[in-house]
Amino acid sequence: MEKRSKNINMFLMDGEVTGKIKCTLSNWTGVIYKIPRIQLGDLKSRDEMKQSGIYFLFGRDEDKQKDVTYIGQATTRKNGEGVLLRIQEHTRDTHADYFNDVIILTTQNNSFGPTEISYLENKFTQLAKEAGRYIVKNSNDPNPGNVSEEKESELNEIVENTLMIIGTLGYRVFVPMTKKVSQDLTDNHSTYLYLKRKTKKSNKVIEATCERTTEGFVVLEGSQVEIKDSPYLPASLKEMRQNLIASRVIQDGVLKEKQLFSSPSYAAAFLLGMQTNGRTDWKDQDGRTLKELEELID
Repeated sequence: MEKRSKNINMFLMDGEVTGKIKCTLSNWTGVIYKIPRIQLGDLKSRDEMKQSGIYFLFGRDEDKQKDVTYIGQATTRKNGEGVLLRIQEHTRDTHADYFNDVIILTTQNNSFGPTEISYLENKFTQLAKEAGRYIVKNSNDPNPGNVSEEKESELNEIVENTLMIIGTLGYRVFVPMTKKVSQDLTDNHSTYLYLKRKTKKSNKVIEATCERTTEGFVVLEGSQVEIKDSPYLPASLKEMRQNLIASRVIQDGVLKEKQLFSSPSYAAAFLLGMQTNGRTDWKDQDGRTLKELEELID
């Protein structure tokens, strides 16, 4: 089914693109705020912040060089406080110094109850883990609660709108890395590409698969990786490979999680441990190089 066009209303609350942003959609009671951590206190007087809601903490794991998120829920408390107070509790947690931005999902009519937020927290956590782009800090999967099929349909519309707005704000936490381009490289061929090459360092044949997407080249899990680095391998790739080995994303020369690269040569160099021309290394199922496929499109 073709997706409908959407008109997102973004209000720059400070007049700054790096400041507080309020997002709404026509004919939707949901409201989403994007707030820098250092400006959370500015929202104390807003009624929506005293309501129940879902929140997303966004930051960076500098050791693993990967984006991080935590997804939580908050209900209105007896003292009248709600989602903002719960987020401020994270700012006092010494283990939560990783996040710099917060996204808050609530409603204009305070319609989120315990059932709604339990389902939404579970759904967002599940989708973030499936996408595999961010480290999801939630230690346990939230309980989805019990919802009727009518309520589930209603809540899934909230999920759909929220994913779209969060993505528009620049956070691709829910975007699958292997979402395909709207058209294949040619009319009749898949976006999958294959690499098979023997390396001199270990005398080993490296075989790998990647998928071309709108963002670049996603090397798929199960691809083989040459463990030994060439002296001329760029320092950034050396560091990336070392970090992935240390975190066991690369085990025994096999990649366990998808990795996204902006260019075919960078993807091939990551796998082979040396500088190389990815446009000739990557081939389709018929043996045609990426260079040849791109020339067919020109």
